[in-house]
Amino acid sequence: MFSVSNDGCQFLIGLALRCGGALAEAMHRVRIARHGPSRSRLRRRLGIGRDTPLTSRVAELGDQSNRSSRIAQTSGTSGEPKRVAYSRRRLAAVRWVFVDSFLRAYRALRVRRTSLYVFGPLDDDGSLSGLLLTEGGRPSYLSTLQAPYRIHATPELRLLRATYGAAAVRLWVLALSNPGVLYSTNPSTLSAFFDQLEDDWQRCTALVRDWTGRSTGMETDLLRVARRLASRGYRERLQRIAASPGSLPITAWAPAVQVYVCWTGGYVAPFLERLERHLPAARFRRIPMYSMSTETIETIPDFRCAETAFLPAALGVYCEFLEAGGPREAARLLPPDRLRVGAVYELVASNGYGLRRYCTDDLFRVERFVGGLPDLRFMRRRGLAYSFTGEKLTGVHVSLAFERLRSEFSRHLAGHALTCFPSRRPASELPCYRLVVVQAGQGRASSGSGLAERFDRLLGEANGEYRAKRRSGRLGGVRLERVTLRELRARLPDGGAAGLDSQFKFLPLYPRLWEDSGID
Repeated sequence: MFSVSNDGCQFLIGLALRCGGALAEAMHRVRIARHGPSRSRLRRRLGIGRDTPLTSRVAELGDQSNRSSRIAQTSGTSGEPKRVAYSRRRLAAVRWVFVDSFLRAYRALRVRRTSLYVFGPLDDDGSLSGLLLTEGGRPSYLSTLQAPYRIHATPELRLLRATYGAAAVRLWVLALSNPGVLYSTNPSTLSAFFDQLEDDWQRCTALVRDWTGRSTGMETDLLRVARRLASRGYRERLQRIAASPGSLPITAWAPAVQVYVCWTGGYVAPFLERLERHLPAARFRRIPMYSMSTETIETIPDFRCAETAFLPAALGVYCEFLEAGGPREAARLLPPDRLRVGAVYELVASNGYGLRRYCTDDLFRVERFVGGLPDLRFMRRRGLAYSFTGEKLTGVHVSLAFERLRSEFSRHLAGHALTCFPSRRPASELPCYRLVVVQAGQGRASSGSGLAERFDRLLGEANGEYRAKRRSGRLGGVRLERVTLRELRARLPDGGAAGLDSQFKFLPLYPRLWEDSGID
């Protein structure tokens, strides 16, 4: 009976959210229409003048003296991690961008079931996502109906996670609540969850089997949790999971899922391809996530066209642009309305939390103009580079080599991601780069002789200095490594702390030594 009342409340929540989406969309269009005057006022308020210098190094941002502020740390994949202070007011502003985007998306895309499950860190991992998802106490009944992922903060779920593992608890919550929308900042996190279900189904379903069999100690505490989440048909879904000897598709245990949202820019295409195996485009709609970093929000979504646009119009953020490849000079900065369709630019951001003409290193291509503002599609990181002896290998060089390598070794590399690390081990040999094949799932071998040698030649074709250094004997040949996504994640800062959480960013080139983690 409680599942029927839960679904009734969820329907009313969804109705209210869609009405809220209509209001949010109207307010959004007014802000876009008045962007020019608002931008001028913001520039005066921030004190941005013609001679305000550009900066690319920011150690700590925000009000560090505010005792209520909390520190969000960047992943540090392309250098030292930055520490950014977030007051309660600032966190609320970032949350509102997220909520506003979903309200407008629900209305524009006619999402029927608006309940949202977020694949975020289950503990505060020091990231901005961790701060945003941290609960101040036990979430309310209505909030867990709309956002069932919030139930993970309760003591009962923390205990279950320690016993069964995160994937098993996520599956139990998803099957009980049957949400309509999935969200994952990094598609690799969502992909890894599905891969884990496929590779280790028996372990991931142990909680469901014990629950349906009502093991000792699971009756009292968890029944209250289950009643807050359960939607119609939950018993049949859980029983089907418990009875299945092998992995089931998501349509069997969360059939209401209609939409999933994740980051699609940059270098995540291999994970998006793997996700489509589990969430095929014919059945599920993918919504790209807007661009933001720990330092600042960069774009916000606009749903007025058939394809989602991303506009540099976040409240309180003053955006300027530099042509990609050009010098970083204040005199060369361009306002949004002077960009050219098809051109690539670096975004330079200022805001009220300490950023003054901060060069984000994020490069965007202008797809079109919507409402008088450029639709920005993230391309790559500008500052992604490494050099042992003057070769200055960049993420662009590596990406070009990967593109050709994939076409030549398509059979061996299908379903696998590729990345690259500099390496100095063994110390008695020349420094080199390591081609890293990130295998899909656990224990799946990737074969193909000649991969490292061919990648070495392709790097030389993309970067003449690399080729010259190889010929002169100043760089060693490429070495091949095969790892799982979890093993790759463990090599990055704080990688082993919380699994595949929001700190993970997949890049074509990690400008940090392969052996820095000490894992070999």
